[in-house]
Amino acid sequence: MLFLRILIFVVPVLIIFPSYAKDDNNRLSLGVGQFNFMEDGTGPHNITSEVFNIEIHSGKKMFNLIKPFAGFMGTTENAYYAYGGFGIDGYYGKRKNWILTPAVACGYYKDGHEIKAGNPLEFYIGIDLFYRFTNNARLGFGIFHISNADSGYRNPGSETLILKYQIPLKKWGSHS
Repeated sequence: MLFLRILIFVVPVLIIFPSYAKDDNNRLSLGVGQFNFMEDGTGPHNITSEVFNIEIHSGKKMFNLIKPFAGFMGTTENAYYAYGGFGIDGYYGKRKNWILTPAVACGYYKDGHEIKAGNPLEFYIGIDLFYRFTNNARLGFGIFHISNADSGYRNPGSETLILKYQIPLKKWGSHS
């Protein structure tokens, strides 16, 4: 059932946003995966759940290297996380079509029925691996850790594994 809901959301997005823009444009990232897949935390709050994820990545670089992004993730167990941060795209392969993107962020976390984070302020550190198609759309997966860095009354942390599809957004006002 979750897959059907995601499909109903993703198909219109793929139709609305053309995926033929240059790689330096903003990107919309859609993802699904497993939250807390390493089952961190103490029972009964150490369960895993499905997660959906949406992010907006800026095409503009800061210091000619770092790209800002903002995102939101929600789980089927009612945990939510809104965050913002920075990532660095590293291009690999003969045609530079493999992209490795380490990222850091911080944001607001609301506990659900699974892991209890110990603090609403949570930090994010992760890495994505993508294959970039000729139309500059990207398909890959990401893994990230969310933690309060011992700033709360507990710090169980959690790991998330997500399959992601990134759609380059055509620049507003361009006619290409």
